[in-house]
Amino acid sequence: LSRGQARSEQRLADLEARGKVLRDELLGLGQRLALLDESVQQLAAQAPGAAPGVRLRLDEVELLLSFAEARIALGGDVEGARRAYELADGLLSALTAPQYVNLRQSLAQEQAALAALPPDPRIAAQAAVDAVERALPALEGMPALRPAPASASPFERLLSALVDVRPRGEQDLLAPADRQRGEAALRLELALLRSAIRERDAEAVAAASARAAGWMRRLYAEGPALQAELSRLDGLARAPLGLDLPVLGSTLAQLRAQRRAGGEP
Repeated sequence: LSRGQARSEQRLADLEARGKVLRDELLGLGQRLALLDESVQQLAAQAPGAAPGVRLRLDEVELLLSFAEARIALGGDVEGARRAYELADGLLSALTAPQYVNLRQSLAQEQAALAALPPDPRIAAQAAVDAVERALPALEGMPALRPAPASASPFERLLSALVDVRPRGEQDLLAPADRQRGEAALRLELALLRSAIRERDAEAVAAASARAAGWMRRLYAEGPALQAELSRLDGLARAPLGLDLPVLGSTLAQLRAQRRAGGEP
C-alpha cells in the first residue's frame, strides 16, 4: 500500500510539473507580444508612409488568434478562446479594404463554430468524480467478524480465535490501519482522475478510474450502491473529453499566408 501510494504521489507530481510547463508556454505569449511591438515600431520608423497602423492592427489580430488557439490546445479553455476571437473581430472589423473580406468571413465562421459548441465534457466528468467522492461515506464496509456464540463448544471457540472465515473476493482491508491507508490511496486516485480530466488525457482517465474502482472493491461491501458508483467510474473511463473544432485556426493560417504574400514579416 505504501509503495502504491508513493507511485500515485509521483504521478500527481508529474502532472503538476506538466501544468507548470504549460503555464510557462502561456507566459511566452507575453514575451512574443513585446517582440511584436518592437518590430512594429521598427517598421514604422523605417517606412513611415506604409500604413503602420494597419500593420499594428494585423499584429494584434494575429496575436489574439494565436492566443485563442493556444488556450484551446493547452487548456481547452473555450470561453477564453471566445473572448480572444471577439477582440480580434473588433480589430479586424475596422479594416474595410477588400483584401480583408475573406479574413472577416473566415473569422465569423470560426466564431459561429465556437458559439455552437456543446458544454465542455470536462464539466460533467468533474461532477461525476465529485458525486463518487460524496457517495463514499454512505457505502458499507465489510462487517466485522462476529465471535463464536457462547453456546459453541470449546473446540469451536478455539477454532474461531485461530481461523477467520470470510467470503472469498477482493475485500481484504479489514484492519483499521489498512482501511485508512486504502481510503487515502482511493482519494489520491480520485485527485489524479481530476487532474487527468483537466488535461483531457483519456488514457490517464481510464487508468485512474480502473485503479479507483479496484480500491473501492477492496474497501466496500458488494451492493447496489457500490455497483452504481463503479458504473459511474466505468462511464468516466469511456467518456469522450476532446473538443471537435475542425475550422479552428483557419483564419490565423489565412492571415499569415496573406501577410507572407504581401512581403510582410
